[in-house]
Amino acid sequence: MLNKSFLTGAFAVLFLITVCGCASNSTINEKPLWASDETLEMVYPNSEYIARIGRGTSIQSATSFAEGELSSYFSHSVHSQVNATQVMTDTKSGDKENIPGESKTVRSIERKVTVDSMNELFDVHLTSAWFDKKQKQYISCAYIKRDDAFNLYEANVRNARNKFRLFYDKAEAEEDLLNKIKLLSDCELPGEEYLETLKISNLLCPDKFSAYGNDRKLVEGLEVEKNICRQKCQMYITSTTEDGKKLKSCVSQIIKAKGFNVTENKKEAFYEVIIDLDLEKNIFGETFTAEPELTLSIKGTKGGERFSYKRNLPKQSGFTEAETLVIRKIISSAESELNTSLEKELSL
Repeated sequence: MLNKSFLTGAFAVLFLITVCGCASNSTINEKPLWASDETLEMVYPNSEYIARIGRGTSIQSATSFAEGELSSYFSHSVHSQVNATQVMTDTKSGDKENIPGESKTVRSIERKVTVDSMNELFDVHLTSAWFDKKQKQYISCAYIKRDDAFNLYEANVRNARNKFRLFYDKAEAEEDLLNKIKLLSDCELPGEEYLETLKISNLLCPDKFSAYGNDRKLVEGLEVEKNICRQKCQMYITSTTEDGKKLKSCVSQIIKAKGFNVTENKKEAFYEVIIDLDLEKNIFGETFTAEPELTLSIKGTKGGERFSYKRNLPKQSGFTEAETLVIRKIISSAESELNTSLEKELSL
């Protein structure tokens, strides 16, 4: 027969084991603080972390959704994406001589934030998935430590800034105003890419982002700089033919609309705008035909062509006695062409 004290001790041990086991299971199944949006910041405070949770019917899907939520945070906050791909298409129109000014460049930027790029850039961490028995789903949390992420990403910011400064410093060193405007325009694409990296940096660590403020102001001020250069440009308009002189007023209006100044004093001009309207007349007895050709060029007063424009106008014909009327039609056609195409091409 078993000793009574032995039995009492055995039951006590068994009771403690049962209680401890239940307590252990209760602790394991208790919902972690990070598994709820209401208590997430108690574990991962926003001042130090960027954290998002995801839910799914499997551990893998919960993890994927958590990473996706973190990726969406950057996409929606920046209103663009991390990876910039420049798509450039050159289309040339005009005659076989490949006229300068006929070459056009179409630029577009395609960006996309993906989970893969985010993991590579920011060193994303994941908690172990927790199973919610009531909802019958797994919950996972993806998080980034702000300081660590910024330290990893800062190289992208520096590279983008250096690329922008390479273009910008070249523009700043240029003394010719029209060339300077073109070089400032070349700064726009690298400048835009640099601003995108700054937006990401600001989301990661606003305190460290401020160190790049000066270069950001340069990017944002590119259009202002170009406008200042345009206002400094004094242009003198002349023509090689009497008929071309009738187009001076039209050309002047277009140039002024682009922000440049037109002067009647050739001595104070930095550039000379030369209009050449060649009627190409052929007389046949009492009739004649004209196949007019219009060219316009902008040259520096110290030499060197800065811009070239050329158009073949519609063929005109008539009686020699009505030549004045035909010339009026040619002038009207030339003005129409200038207003349609010169304004677009004069993107200096």
